[in-house]
Amino acid sequence: MSRYPLHEIFPTLQGEGRNTGRPCIFVRFSGCNLACPWCDTDFSPKMTLSAEKILAELSRYEEKSVILTGGEPLLQDLQPLVTLLKAHGYWIGLETNGTLEPDAKVRDCLDYIATSPKEDSPIRLKRADEVRLVVSETLTEARCREVRRILPADDYYLSPCDTPAGMRVKPAIVLLGRLNADNPSPPWRISFQTHKLAGIP
Repeated sequence: MSRYPLHEIFPTLQGEGRNTGRPCIFVRFSGCNLACPWCDTDFSPKMTLSAEKILAELSRYEEKSVILTGGEPLLQDLQPLVTLLKAHGYWIGLETNGTLEPDAKVRDCLDYIATSPKEDSPIRLKRADEVRLVVSETLTEARCREVRRILPADDYYLSPCDTPAGMRVKPAIVLLGRLNADNPSPPWRISFQTHKLAGIP
């Protein structure tokens, strides 16, 4: 029986990308295969649960949309979990850093994949529904264009990095203008971390 290292399970509103505002239950996995210097997510292990125990936790809430996030969820064998959730009628989204590709059976159960490739990490994900690139001090126009060339997606977003000096909105807007100068389809868009702006988890 697969058991999953988790940091937390909690209901909230999706704060980023195309599904902003969607009521979801976030299942945050522990562990990540990257160490981004600006990452402010706590994904330390707090519990280890089976797929059945996770389903039991989810059933406490009325939401029927689940976001698997991290850390990096694809470090785990997700097939037992996503198969169980799909059998119980859940819409399943995945947030990943793009360094891993889910196997076919896992991908078939996913309704949505959002990825946020990092500046110097490999991209092994073959396709996503949306790409969100964090506009840190080191993100370049060339990297954005490389990600778009390598990784097909329906939507491409720039997310201003939240730093102690404030959110990097102006650099994101400037970069947005450069990337959209040749009228790509679909165009690049801005995605703010609206959950932080609204003060929700």
